Amino acid sequence: MASRLKPHPNQLKQPKQIQYFFLEEHMSTNDVEKVVKIIEDIKVGMLTTRSGENLLSRPLTAVQVTDDGDLWFFIATESEIAQEVAKDRNINISFSDKTSWVSVRGIAEIVRDVGKKEELWNPAVEAFARGGAKSPNVALLHVSSESAEYWENPGGPVSLAASWVKHKLTGEQAHPGDSGVVDL
Repeated sequence: MASRLKPHPNQLKQPKQIQYFFLEEHMSTNDVEKVVKIIEDIKVGMLTTRSGENLLSRPLTAVQVTDDGDLWFFIATESEIAQEVAKDRNINISFSDKTSWVSVRGIAEIVRDVGKKEELWNPAVEAFARGGAKSPNVALLHVSSESAEYWENPGGPVSLAASWVKHKLTGEQAHPGDSGVVDL
């Protein structure tokens, strides 16, 4: 699956040469693989669902990330997450650590297939989802990822500080890391 890189909406407000630099800089990388690797390394994301007029975020651990960026999680069938997804399947889930960040927009569905639950079951799940993969109280949350936005800064906070200082001294635009928008 080929990824299509688009400029971040904030970049559309910037001069064209910066927008062009942004696109050219990232076209040679495999952005989908980068997003998948970030998620696999971090594992715990903050899932955001809609509850009435409000947005709610909760941590969930990804038990599988597919090559095209789809995500799988275990949830309780009677949880607030399950109830909210039943009403509005549009979700966002973000993952971050000290040097990487990714935000995934997608469509969620509740999956009760015992075979798939057994395939993804692992000892860590048992602590949160009692009753085993065959339990009717345990379901999978499958997120069909539609797009992701990522940012990486291998130098961490020190690199950010150095980039800020360079900007203040030279007036040059700061480029402290790698970022992009990916259609999944």
